[in-house]
Amino acid sequence: MNIGTLSRHFNLKTVSIFFLQFFLVIAALGYHAWKDSSAECVRCHSDRVKMTALGYPQFYMTPQTVQKESKHPDVKCRECHLGNGSSTDPAGAHAGMLSVLLVDDNGTVLKRKDTAPAALLPSGDDMIRRMLPKVDTQPNSGIRNVLWHDRDPVSFNFDPEIAGKTCGKPACHPEELKQFRTVTMGTNFRQRTMHTWLKPYGPHNCGPSFSDLPPEAVLKEAGFSMKNTKEIAAGLNVPFTQSQAKDKQKFCNMCHAGCLDCHYGPDPVKGVHNFTAKPSAVNCLGYGRGTSMCHPGAMQSRRGETYAGGDYSIPTGMKPDIHYTKDIQCVDCHLTGEKGMGDMQRKADCQDCHLEIEEAHAKGIHNKLHCAACHVNELRGYQITIWGPGLISGRENPFKKYSLYYGVQGPPILMKDQKGMWMPVKVWPHSVGNIKPEVKPSDKIMFRWPKGETRDAYYVVGTFDAPSDNRHLLWLEIEQAAHPYGRARKCASCHGHSQTAVSTWQFMDDQGATGQFKGSHRIVADTDGLRIIDLKNTTPIVAARGYKLEDFASWLFFKDRWRVPGDFSISTDKGKYKKHLNMSREIEAVLKGIEQRRDMEIVPAAGVVDASIVKKKFRREYKKLKGYVLHDDEGALGRLRDYGFK
Repeated sequence: MNIGTLSRHFNLKTVSIFFLQFFLVIAALGYHAWKDSSAECVRCHSDRVKMTALGYPQFYMTPQTVQKESKHPDVKCRECHLGNGSSTDPAGAHAGMLSVLLVDDNGTVLKRKDTAPAALLPSGDDMIRRMLPKVDTQPNSGIRNVLWHDRDPVSFNFDPEIAGKTCGKPACHPEELKQFRTVTMGTNFRQRTMHTWLKPYGPHNCGPSFSDLPPEAVLKEAGFSMKNTKEIAAGLNVPFTQSQAKDKQKFCNMCHAGCLDCHYGPDPVKGVHNFTAKPSAVNCLGYGRGTSMCHPGAMQSRRGETYAGGDYSIPTGMKPDIHYTKDIQCVDCHLTGEKGMGDMQRKADCQDCHLEIEEAHAKGIHNKLHCAACHVNELRGYQITIWGPGLISGRENPFKKYSLYYGVQGPPILMKDQKGMWMPVKVWPHSVGNIKPEVKPSDKIMFRWPKGETRDAYYVVGTFDAPSDNRHLLWLEIEQAAHPYGRARKCASCHGHSQTAVSTWQFMDDQGATGQFKGSHRIVADTDGLRIIDLKNTTPIVAARGYKLEDFASWLFFKDRWRVPGDFSISTDKGKYKKHLNMSREIEAVLKGIEQRRDMEIVPAAGVVDASIVKKKFRREYKKLKGYVLHDDEGALGRLRDYGFK
């Protein structure tokens, strides 16, 4: 007897097929859950006695600890570390697991077990090297940099495939990864645009993209490309192989960021799994992982700037930016653009804090100056850069960068940007040897990005012969400086017959010379052009065995060559200058008198009797007033008279 119509379709065969399919689905889901499990990770690492017996007490941790430190509730070990969390065999469990990369001076990834088995936490007094493993409290000299887990272990590039399996997996931050893969920081667009020493624009302090991937709208992979290598080699008088290009490129790639560089920060108090949604300034500065991570390479060494000061400057000891002392982080001013994650804007947003000053500056006599033109007083880092034969990764290479001519130049030269605004720039001489083509001088100062994406410029001086290393290409690197903000420079440093910056330096490279040597030069900008003069060593230079002076100190043969024709003076009407200088001095005298008064207070409003409230309000209002009058002297005295002091 059939009950309804459904029973007509059931028989032994269909029931068997149904249960078989059901079993297969359940089995597949179970296998996926088992394969995705971190149960064995937890079983092993949350056993303090076992981890201590194995010799790794520092790797004891519980799921609760990890979730608290990372601020990622319910996160599983292998969601970030990969590996096999269902294996009971240590080798099987750790197979395919991501690991921090400890890189030595030869670009070799060291085995952590043999080199730095302890927990990686910041320690020591050297702030820029706090994350480097220590030997007797000092940074391990055998470790150059620490790279986080989302880097390709061969090219050292940020690897979007790794990020897609971890931070950017579907259940975590896929949209953020999608955004990051399209922005300049994520695609490394500007560096990868530099195909050769001369294309698509002139030479750069960082050199060309020796064997990196081509620039793309969307980052797809990490690895190498030999397209540029062939073109670079064709322009040389000496061989340049693919292996030499890779050796160079690996060190270039260390500077450029991935997810963890911004959002991961092991901390002695917050824990080894500490993550932050908002990157700190120290994250932007490489988080103590050496001088070639993130912004120290471009900011401290190349531009000669600093933000945090102290150890985060080269040479060390530079005063921090005033904003850093107020606990203002980089991302508080450099906001995220329309492309989303990682689309950090170069132009800082000052109006939230300095509305009155920006208003006064727009009206004042200096409204054609960037703020940094007055408020940056010195620049450090590289003072000379010479590219020549040397050792890279322990092997001979025509492109060893002898850039450790570390020193100080100041006050910075001022120069107009693409829009006619005066900005402070760092100017220093460059040379690269063994160039095949004859290169003519530039027609004028050239901006690499004419539309203003950056304000970095250069001037090709041309090619010149030296006793060795064939033909040398010379250029001046001219880079905008935007930090550290401090007290304004003196008026006379700009309004004289010419601008002059003095550079003193010390050669500190471990190749080329038998030891360190010192020197100096001056950078002059006036009606006769922009030029390097008085370039000299002040202590003896002795080439090491196997090196020639042309390799690392070719400037000895080209001392007077770095010249740019044109008018680089700051035009000054003497009568107008004298008038405003007197007004400035009068304003400063009035302000000084106000600040010296013990009873700094304004006339209380009717009904206000609490003097502390009045005084606090006065100080707040006086700070705004001071900012305004110092940036608009013509309207300043009237404002001061109308302020109502008692």
